[in-house]
Amino acid sequence: AQERRPISTLSGGETFLCSLALALGLAATRRHRLPIETLLLDEGFGTLDPVSLDQAIAALEDLQARGARVGIISHVEALAVRIPAKLRVEPLGRGRSRVVVA
Repeated sequence: AQERRPISTLSGGETFLCSLALALGLAATRRHRLPIETLLLDEGFGTLDPVSLDQAIAALEDLQARGARVGIISHVEALAVRIPAKLRVEPLGRGRSRVVVA
């Protein structure tokens, strides 16, 4: 509606998309002086509606296709289906765990 809104009124999904846009912009801006080769995202995808989730994943896939490594920490099933490479941390008990490459 072309209205200005205070940041405090953004939903969780809108906040996540703003953070993602800033991270992608930083990665693009710093590419020449200080290459950012890996982008690691920890959650936030669960706050997105299906259309926004698809757009976010497409942007990350594009970044990955251009040579960047993208790591995502998430429980969102749509990501598990769409992203083939996975690392899973499994608890073994007594404070121990193992990493499984799937």
